[in-house]
Amino acid sequence: MLTLEVRRRPGTGAEMHRITGPSATVGASSGNEIVVRARGVYGRHLRLLERDGAYHLDLFRGIGAVQLNGREFSGGAIAAGDRITIGEATITVVDAAPAPRSTPVDEITEGDVAAPLPAAAAATATAQLPATEVEYRGLRSAAYRICRQARSAEDLATELTDFLDRELPPSEWAVGEFSPIAGFRPLASTFRENPALPPRMVQDIRSGERLARSESVTGVLTLVVEPPVEGGGCAGILVRESPRLAARAVLFLEELVQLAGVAFAGAVAVADEGAPAIRPTQEAPIGAAPTAIEASPAEIVLRSTDDLKKIVETVEREVIDRAMRRVEGNQSRGAQILNISRGSLIAKLKEFGVPDYRYMRRERGRRG
Repeated sequence: MLTLEVRRRPGTGAEMHRITGPSATVGASSGNEIVVRARGVYGRHLRLLERDGAYHLDLFRGIGAVQLNGREFSGGAIAAGDRITIGEATITVVDAAPAPRSTPVDEITEGDVAAPLPAAAAATATAQLPATEVEYRGLRSAAYRICRQARSAEDLATELTDFLDRELPPSEWAVGEFSPIAGFRPLASTFRENPALPPRMVQDIRSGERLARSESVTGVLTLVVEPPVEGGGCAGILVRESPRLAARAVLFLEELVQLAGVAFAGAVAVADEGAPAIRPTQEAPIGAAPTAIEASPAEIVLRSTDDLKKIVETVEREVIDRAMRRVEGNQSRGAQILNISRGSLIAKLKEFGVPDYRYMRRERGRRG
């Protein structure tokens, strides 16, 4: 059994953790066995495992050396009394007594280290991703609850990052703010290294796009933002897709980032219940009152009730309405984008009273 004393920063109280299994991961994401949220700690930082009758520390690929007893340490055996420093956090090994093995040591595979998922494991992870509308309804309900309970932008970003990292593995995530001048600024992240956004992605968002993608040898980098406010910032979600996310998952991210923007703007934690969300559309003169932005139906419902059924139905209607407007009323294409059958889409169009956007094609034909 491995017993650890964890201090998130100097001068704070200690937390005791006991590891009874063969391994445990350490990092800032809630998907780890030992969660350490402190400056300098990545979402998936290191792994502690039992090997050859002792405990070892392995760093995840791309993570720089930590400090062991004041010296740089890139991995290896650890023992009782060792002090591991990760950024501001300190982990002290109180006890390191491996449990007796039921299998010979020579049967342990050499690949028992923290490394990217092999092809077979990646396929298994893909199979575990949400696939049905029922599963996505559950994700939406959980996400809306997070947005309503957030008390600050940093707390919301951390909770959403943990939520996405847990529910849509094994991609890397960052939640933050995007501005036309400064670009994307993460408030919480599980990226092992801060990614540099290609200029083309930033330009696409600046030109009004809500989603920008860039493919490279490391995977597909995708930035999703809420409808931007002219001259101001907006909420954004950055993901390195591994494997590539399904179209339905991307639609879910578009929906989620819009709600995150509501929370970032203070609509969730306003001091006066029922007051309209206020966000300045541009830099106003000193003493001038900020301009009120008309709230969408989803924003109004999110601020006025905790009824998840009503919230889900309202946002579902907005997602379907947006998709049908995008495809100009083409039901076959709309059903494909929404990842539902055409029959289900027709039923939802009638249920929610979504307009028939085929008139957009007719008007375009007349203008042509």
